[in-house]
Amino acid sequence: MQAFKKFNMKTHKIILTVIIAVMLTAALIQSCKKDTAFLTENPATLNSSNALTNPAQFSEMSASMYHYIQLFYNSADGNKDGWILGLGTDVCYDPRDPTSKYNNWAIVNSTDNYSGDWFNWQYNIIKVANTLIAGAANPAVVWTNDAQKQAAIAEARFFRGFAYRNLANVFGGVPIVSAPVTTAQVNFVRNTRDEVYKFALADLTFAAANLPTTTTTPGRVVRAAADHILAEVDISLKDYDGAIAAATRVINGTDGNYSLVKARFGARASEPDKNYYYDLFVMGNQNTQPGNNESIWNAQFAVTATGGAIPGGVTTSTRPLIERMMWCDWWGQVKYGYNGTAVDSTGRGVGFVRPTNYINYNIWANSRNDIRNSETCIKRHYYFGPNTPVPPVAGYAPHKLAPPSILTTHDDTSIYIYPNWCKFGTDKHIGGVPDNGYVRNFYIIRLPETYFLRAEAYMNKGDLASAAADLNVVRSRSNATPVAPGQVNMDYLLDERARELFGEEFRILTLGRLGLIYDRTKRFGNPQSAASVQQFNNLLPIPQSSIDANTGATITQNPGY
Repeated sequence: MQAFKKFNMKTHKIILTVIIAVMLTAALIQSCKKDTAFLTENPATLNSSNALTNPAQFSEMSASMYHYIQLFYNSADGNKDGWILGLGTDVCYDPRDPTSKYNNWAIVNSTDNYSGDWFNWQYNIIKVANTLIAGAANPAVVWTNDAQKQAAIAEARFFRGFAYRNLANVFGGVPIVSAPVTTAQVNFVRNTRDEVYKFALADLTFAAANLPTTTTTPGRVVRAAADHILAEVDISLKDYDGAIAAATRVINGTDGNYSLVKARFGARASEPDKNYYYDLFVMGNQNTQPGNNESIWNAQFAVTATGGAIPGGVTTSTRPLIERMMWCDWWGQVKYGYNGTAVDSTGRGVGFVRPTNYINYNIWANSRNDIRNSETCIKRHYYFGPNTPVPPVAGYAPHKLAPPSILTTHDDTSIYIYPNWCKFGTDKHIGGVPDNGYVRNFYIIRLPETYFLRAEAYMNKGDLASAAADLNVVRSRSNATPVAPGQVNMDYLLDERARELFGEEFRILTLGRLGLIYDRTKRFGNPQSAASVQQFNNLLPIPQSSIDANTGATITQNPGY
């Protein structure tokens, strides 16, 4: 659908202006009441019942929900985009400022814009979804057939269910808003966490029954995405059989043709020094294509044929900022013979977010032949650059392996040199330009995670043999040693999720859902995070702005904040 790829922004803004709902995060509206005819406003001729009159307009409005998904990954040039990936938990931290938020959990409060933006984005998605769902009930809308109508509703209900799952995982119970809010409302109350999950469950169940199994528009949600999120919500509601059934529909082909990549594919498949796990993260390889059938849902950032970024895909720059955020600044390390000028082979990492030692080292103990830990997929060896200083010892020369012994300061190993994961950057940028040449789509859901969800459901039922079997499907793809049923527990499952999905899964949501933000950060986080995190951080604070604006009722804050 071309309208989805490149929607008419002017039309979209007109529609949103007319039907915008007053939500928890909206400021109270005050009207000018001067008795002047010139300033008297007449009711708008467009409203929620006549602004959406044909499928093209529904598609244009749905594009805004996808734009919020893009913001999850690309809203700031710094460490903020690392928040959803687990900033300050067991997997990564800010190496530049030990006192920053989530390094120091003590300063995380109800004015925190990291979790606060997450809260607001979800309600913006819900606002649009409610408008679409209500608009579809208008008998004046001309649909090609009923299936088209149900698919449009299913897409909106998927996003609404997805957003409520995103909220419940980290905030617990939140207000459920199930219809467009057309007048100022300031009396919202919190539903329980289970009520929110059950509301999401109903939406996702409908979406899983009515979304198409395939799409010709890359990035658009399909049935497997709904069943994948449905499986997780079922686990949250302790319906493990339901979770197994939903995940199985993805895995066994009911929802479409999905399978793990086990052979070279895509744009750089002919390069002998790479492998098929590396291929998953090469630019242009993320969407479903010959050789990659494990991609279920992606956020679209890939450049167009003319080299421009996807409309609405970025906020602060012309490309996703994942390489700058996640890769180390080794091109600026004078000790290693570099002069601070990034080149194509080094990329332009800035080290805003560093993986923890748990992620870089602990989870790979006894990894043996696991290709995910190969030098191809995680660069651990760094070589002297062209400006190697006068050597104090023999062997200091351009292109020679640089010894770790010359890394003597905090910044040396926290900003300049640490393992670089292939999924965050590249040694071949578009046009050879490292500053803006790594532009790829982001996996939101990849098939291995579906296996992990089913394994979790089996584990919670006490069927460790089936849980191990699902984990070993993913591990065998990577030539990893099989896990025995007796080894399967939540720690092992979280370790395996980290090995496979670090930088892809919403780690803060996973740990929040499990009530393990405190435990995992205390045990595996960087020292500052481990020292400052507290039990109450298992839930994050409701934004104070939403509490203050809700003057007609009390929205209680989560304990501790």
